[in-house]
Amino acid sequence: MMSYREPGTPLSCRFFYPGGAHPATVARMNGFARRLVNLRTISRADRVLREVLPSLNLPTEARVLELGMGRGGLVALVSERLRPALYVGTDFDPDQVRAAREFISARFGSIPAPIALGQADARELPFKDRAFDCVFALMALHHVEPHHGEFARQPAAVREVRRVLRPGGWLVYKEFSKGGRLRRSLEDLGFGRVALHPHFRTETGVYRTSLDEGNAVR
Repeated sequence: MMSYREPGTPLSCRFFYPGGAHPATVARMNGFARRLVNLRTISRADRVLREVLPSLNLPTEARVLELGMGRGGLVALVSERLRPALYVGTDFDPDQVRAAREFISARFGSIPAPIALGQADARELPFKDRAFDCVFALMALHHVEPHHGEFARQPAAVREVRRVLRPGGWLVYKEFSKGGRLRRSLEDLGFGRVALHPHFRTETGVYRTSLDEGNAVR
């Protein structure tokens, strides 16, 4: 077990597993599913970024968290284009963490100092309250369910996102469209909708927490 600490900043999380050594039981994708998810990682991340960037207004020196980073396409593009002070990429699958480390190392020559990659459970994020300015979750939240059509565990993940976001923090998600259940869950927690982009069977949303409200969610 390792603690992650960005040099020169307060401790930003309780426990983090940069090597993908999370002790919990892990639901792993089979090889075919992993190859499918990792296919065209840059082009898919580029499409989402082009869609949401007009709605985002991140602060300088932003601290960014990604849930379900997969191979790391969004890690690479956000780091290159927005240059956040910190980008923490996470995935529950240790094989995906390893794939992301290999991809990012190959793209940059090594893993740049602002980037940290490790394993984390979206339902129990190992970070302090108000640690991040933005959370990305692209086709990630439904993976906390035993079956993708269910919506029993996703509210816990959404509460964790709310907890780790600073006041005025941003959530960017892409998910299957399921009758607005995710949107209602976000609104119940005080998120305000900034933009919504519906697609065939999926939607991309940009939501923001209030600037003037407390951010602790229990």
